[in-house]
Amino acid sequence: MRTYLTVAVALLLLAIGSAPAQQAYKLKDDAPTGSHLRRDAAAGFLPFEKTYAQLTEAEKARLRAHYERMGPNDEPPYPKYGLKRLFRTVGQMQGRTHLEGKFDAGVIVGPDGKAIEVRIYESATPEMTQLLSNLLVVEQYKPALCQGQPCTQEFPFRVALKYER
Repeated sequence: MRTYLTVAVALLLLAIGSAPAQQAYKLKDDAPTGSHLRRDAAAGFLPFEKTYAQLTEAEKARLRAHYERMGPNDEPPYPKYGLKRLFRTVGQMQGRTHLEGKFDAGVIVGPDGKAIEVRIYESATPEMTQLLSNLLVVEQYKPALCQGQPCTQEFPFRVALKYER
């Protein structure tokens, strides 16, 4: 029996549910042995394969809308290589550990693009907290810009993990 994993509804979970007109992007998993069909491994409101610089203005605006006060020369922090690598790693970890449940955290990203701390707002298990916090700390980020200058800001990370067989 082949085991499948699903990283369901990724970054900023509320964005899809609160705005049905927004595009839902999918991240596909590897096709199981003997099949050419790839399943959805994750879904989110931003494309997984793009860096922040590669996002369209509409996609950047969608992300910026989740921050209270973001001026015209301000940018939020974002994974340096985009979301794909981060969520692939989450999927691999989940495939080995069979974690399930919600995880909601904020990564405080410094002006150098390094994680300063991870603030946990919700986690299904202590194991989930440990594994995902460690992953978020070692991830590299594009720092936030405040009035055009690198600054410290929180990057929200929300995921719902579901293990499927």
